[in-house]
Amino acid sequence: MEATSQHTADTVFCRQNDKFLLQCQVVQWSEYSKAKSLARWKAIITLAFAALSVVISILDIDLFSAIFSFLAVVLALFNKYSDEEIKATKKHAASIQQYIDASIFAPVIDTHISDWGDMPTKSDLADAVSKYGDKDTAAFVNWYSDYSSMNGESQVFYSQSENIRWNSTLHKELKRFYVILISVIALSFLITFLVFNPSFVKSFFILSWFLPIAEYGVSVIKEVNESISLLSDADNFSKELEKKLTTNSSKTLRKELINLQHKIWNRRANGYLIPDWFYEYHRKKHQKKEDNMARTIQNFDK
Repeated sequence: MEATSQHTADTVFCRQNDKFLLQCQVVQWSEYSKAKSLARWKAIITLAFAALSVVISILDIDLFSAIFSFLAVVLALFNKYSDEEIKATKKHAASIQQYIDASIFAPVIDTHISDWGDMPTKSDLADAVSKYGDKDTAAFVNWYSDYSSMNGESQVFYSQSENIRWNSTLHKELKRFYVILISVIALSFLITFLVFNPSFVKSFFILSWFLPIAEYGVSVIKEVNESISLLSDADNFSKELEKKLTTNSSKTLRKELINLQHKIWNRRANGYLIPDWFYEYHRKKHQKKEDNMARTIQNFDK
């Protein structure tokens, strides 16, 4: 991101590039990637099992049916384990992000990091950084756009708003992508039926693959919608808060900013995980937009 103003150590733009906080950024990204990888394997295994189980039921082979009945129990246990592991990993990553943001924001608006809620312990942070902290941090430099010419409360608010806006856009774009993908897959199966006119048995075989994919696709879109709802709640809160930036006392604003941060944490801990490749594909476009917005917003105060 471009620098648009003179910076001091007390600005969000400057504080975000602290060496240890950049190492923490690597940690939170690695933790989210770990959760995404587990979710991906869960999806692959579940879809494959669902499709094969239907095929086995059509073939009506007792031995295979017995094996798959046993594997169904194993799959249920695996899914329960993976769900808990994904949930715990997401919350751990979100707590590290919360620590990063609180460490950046708290001094800028004269608050203490403890005011921003529960944080990871020093031992937890040290352990996490020792695992991932030697990785390149260049991708996380200047994470937030530059609002340094504004007062502390405004710097924090617009950094938080950038996070909400960025993620809202990504989630909506991802939802469109999934809807198009599922529609293309459904159309492909329909064309297969119309062109090849498969037999009754082959039709069951084809549907055995399509139905689990369709069910999974619908469940994913539902999760994305739930994430969009969490982001919408945070966005509505931020829009009301923006109106108060020039009218409310600093003490009231600080409390509201901390409340907004809790909403951001809630989405991070419980929201849908955006695939890394999708984020990287859209990153430059969104970053350019946010940097332009930062310059425009600061010009209003000149």
